[in-house]
Amino acid sequence: MDIASLGVGILDTVIYSLVGIVLMAVGFFLVNLVTPFSVKKEIEEDQNVSLGIIIGAVILGISIIVAAVISSPASSKTSSPAQSQEVSR
Repeated sequence: MDIASLGVGILDTVIYSLVGIVLMAVGFFLVNLVTPFSVKKEIEEDQNVSLGIIIGAVILGISIIVAAVISSPASSKTSSPAQSQEVSR
């Protein structure tokens, strides 16, 4: 393992982390936009525990989707079955 590939791996991790955080913020903003009430007021002032659990579940669900999208292989890197048969011959 050389230092250049380690640097590329660290850079990729930082970029994917930033993209994931931005997508999480956009997802939370959309949830906050769709709800007919103030999520901040309900959780902070009214101490609505059930809404806190629901918002936590929404954030967890969005994070699972974002992680799956980031970790999925790019379409250009995948090979068709015909290409994989040629390589194995």
